[in-house]
Amino acid sequence: MWGKLVMRVLPDQQFQGTIQFRGTPIPIEGSWNESAQQITFHSPYAAYSGHLTIYDDVQIQLRHLVLTGRLRMLPPSLQAGEYGTWVATTDISLPEYSGYVPPQPSSTSLPPVGVFVTSNILHGNSRI
Repeated sequence: MWGKLVMRVLPDQQFQGTIQFRGTPIPIEGSWNESAQQITFHSPYAAYSGHLTIYDDVQIQLRHLVLTGRLRMLPPSLQAGEYGTWVATTDISLPEYSGYVPPQPSSTSLPPVGVFVTSNILHGNSRI
């Protein structure tokens, strides 16, 4: 299932935001462990945990940010008790990027194909 994840950073490695699957934004809140590159958050219907991986692709001047993890559905969801995996991706133009990213060795391997597919869908083929 495709969705949209929006996060707003708060002090003390906390964040709030929304997750949207069927047009209605659902509130989320969670925390970020910078040293471990791990994230946990929950909505009224599910609990999520995951890990951030960063891939710099200098040939096309993009930094791919990939969050991958596990989810567990919670009551009052009709799927309460079920679990699965999730992936969230985005990219940032390297020449325009001036924000802070925690120290992490550059990846020498290619990111999962989903990074490119998702970026392609979100950006309407503008970067291929």
